[in-house]
Amino acid sequence: MEPDLFSGRFPLTAKGAWDHGGAPFSGEGGDVRILDASTTVNPFGPPFSMTDAISDASRSFDRYPEAWGESAVAILSASLPVPSENLVVGPGSTALLYRWMEAVRPKRLVLFEPVFSEYRKAALLYGVPCVTVPASDPIPFEGGEPPEHCRRWGIDLSSSLSIQAGDHFVLVNPVNPTGQAFARNALLSFWDRVSSGGGSLLLDESFQDFLQEQSSLLPEVAAGTKGLSILRSLTKSTGLPGIRTGWLAGSAEMISSVRLRMGPWPIGALEESVIRHWARASDEAESLFRRVRDVRGELSARLVRLGWKVARGESPFLFVFTGWGDQAYGRRETFFLRSGLYLRVADGFGPPTGTDYIRLGFGAFRDPGKIVTLLTESS
Repeated sequence: MEPDLFSGRFPLTAKGAWDHGGAPFSGEGGDVRILDASTTVNPFGPPFSMTDAISDASRSFDRYPEAWGESAVAILSASLPVPSENLVVGPGSTALLYRWMEAVRPKRLVLFEPVFSEYRKAALLYGVPCVTVPASDPIPFEGGEPPEHCRRWGIDLSSSLSIQAGDHFVLVNPVNPTGQAFARNALLSFWDRVSSGGGSLLLDESFQDFLQEQSSLLPEVAAGTKGLSILRSLTKSTGLPGIRTGWLAGSAEMISSVRLRMGPWPIGALEESVIRHWARASDEAESLFRRVRDVRGELSARLVRLGWKVARGESPFLFVFTGWGDQAYGRRETFFLRSGLYLRVADGFGPPTGTDYIRLGFGAFRDPGKIVTLLTESS
């Protein structure tokens, strides 16, 4: 019998959504427009014309997509650069994660908390044991530090680890939800320890686009390093979560295994067109990312001036201490949602004090004034 992912640790919300899938479209009466601050999807749209992308794709809507997504892989390979045999495309990074888990079947999956909840779900589905490395370090905040028992959300890559042959470690850089970013040298040192112990590393770089690739390990994949996998999502950076695009990089052997499990049509014509236009729009994308960073900085500064504690970080989202504890979900449903704002309470990322924090995703940047107003009214 397959495990029930819809109960126990991974319940559906009262609204019936997946735990990170976003808000309902309106309030209970259907008359409240919801600002969804829960998802990490670029709110300013793609850095290219969707009209052009759809028009290009429509020329092949009447036939099956190209087998194995070869053209999309070639486009990505030319823009990264990583050899084509080290890349596979898919309908979003989450789908690729599940196929990766199926193909690799780690002896153990070692997760540094805080971490995106989908890794545990995929491991559960495929019967892979999970080992959790709890957060051990405080992370710095603007506006004052949270209470001591709430502060330890930082990941320490230099801490002692028990590494077994066949272990697969998972790291998200920058960390979701805290924004903690790892320097490239620190990641290389950590990778050296893991590989020396017979382990492998899956590095989730879904937000590296917004950091101008400053700490990506993609060059190591391009150099032929084995045991290193890198996962990317284009849905976040393009602002198009309804068009599922992502890619996975790694050894040729692993990529071939994942590609077979994706099947002959891993993406459709529209997804391929989005990838093609994305690869051409590097200058526009950087301008867009600067806008995201600017709005993030402005919103963070406004919240700190009002007395909120906001984590310093390099991510394009904000990690905010609220101290709401057991009242967090009640406040979200009875005040914020009814006022037209959907928040992500951070308890799904692992550490036990998660209900004392919210993560303001990119959606918050659509209307920073509303975020400031409602948080002020709630306090």
